[in-house]
Amino acid sequence: MKIVITGSLGNISKSLTKELVKKGHSVAVISSKDERQKEIEALGANAAIGSIEDVEFLTSTFTGADAVYCMIPPNFTATNQVEYYQKVGNKYAKAIQQAGVSRVVDLSSYGAHLEKGTGFIVGSYEVEKIFDALSNVAVTHIRPGYFYYNLLHFVPMIKSAGFIASNFGGDDKLAMASPIDISAAIAEEIVITTSTKKVRYVVSDDKTCNEVANILGVAIGKPDLQWKTFTNDQVQTAMEARGMLATTAAVMVELGDATHHG
Repeated sequence: MKIVITGSLGNISKSLTKELVKKGHSVAVISSKDERQKEIEALGANAAIGSIEDVEFLTSTFTGADAVYCMIPPNFTATNQVEYYQKVGNKYAKAIQQAGVSRVVDLSSYGAHLEKGTGFIVGSYEVEKIFDALSNVAVTHIRPGYFYYNLLHFVPMIKSAGFIASNFGGDDKLAMASPIDISAAIAEEIVITTSTKKVRYVVSDDKTCNEVANILGVAIGKPDLQWKTFTNDQVQTAMEARGMLATTAAVMVELGDATHHG
């Protein structure tokens, strides 16, 4: 199969590319950075250098592909995160339709069944609707849980304050996902010949925030490490103090609040 991968050589796309090349597929990887070309080609894939916001480039790259994997890369400078997701999703959709692609796997998110109240994930909800409206295209929406590597954002806080804190924590549950497990699910789905639209959840583990803090604490020599729950206002203020746009901080806080409330 000829498969196009978006997401450059990120946490999911790199392992996905390796897996598909290993299985003998012809893989093209889209990246916006020229310097990624050699690394992509070293994996046995073809590099397509350009912007995912350029419909002509996408259409040209997608043409002749049996399947396409689409993901929306983070853009924390966008003042309206949901509109950003919609904009990129619509560009993907237009290119998919123009190129005649019949099989798409979309990186969505757990919580994407909800139309409001989940911050960034509302963007994933909107993109799912955009893709589902495509005619003659079989779409699988991959809905992974909380990415393990998001825990790395707490490293500076652990070093400076000695604890983890957000507007979710304590006994709140985290359904967590490894990029390796996510890429494995995508690799399985993308080669399936189907005419239906489908949702697949990917979860690697399910623990409370307290359990996560305990595991991390033992690993780094801080067995008493705690995961505290702050108010929405406290988290909003802290994010803005670190230079985050107020609108971006607000959707992050909304997502955390949704996690806190299950």
